Amino acid sequence: ILREQLDAGRDVTMLTNFASDTFREAQELYPFLKASRGVTVSGDIRIIKPDPAIYAHHTQAFGLDPKFTLFIDDSEKNVVSARDFGWQAIRFEDAEQLREDLAKYCLAT
Repeated sequence: ILREQLDAGRDVTMLTNFASDTFREAQELYPFLKASRGVTVSGDIRIIKPDPAIYAHHTQAFGLDPKFTLFIDDSEKNVVSARDFGWQAIRFEDAEQLREDLAKYCLAT
């Protein structure tokens, strides 16, 4: 689904609670983790989701408009925190559900 969004020309950034070294290793194993416009790694900035400061940092770092930012995460507390910050947010449960939710935002591919 990530690749489909990228192939459709959508602006995709990532926000992760990975440790710095672990994320770099994951990028080597899974090259699609390098495909987005950029990534905020909590281990790099020493802030973790669901702390609102991480959403503020990511917004500033990538010049995002919170009301036009759609966040997808498998943790309900992270989704709630992102919504509280002003982002749109979807809780990921499985691929089928994510496709249905993306269609509600006219982002189906």
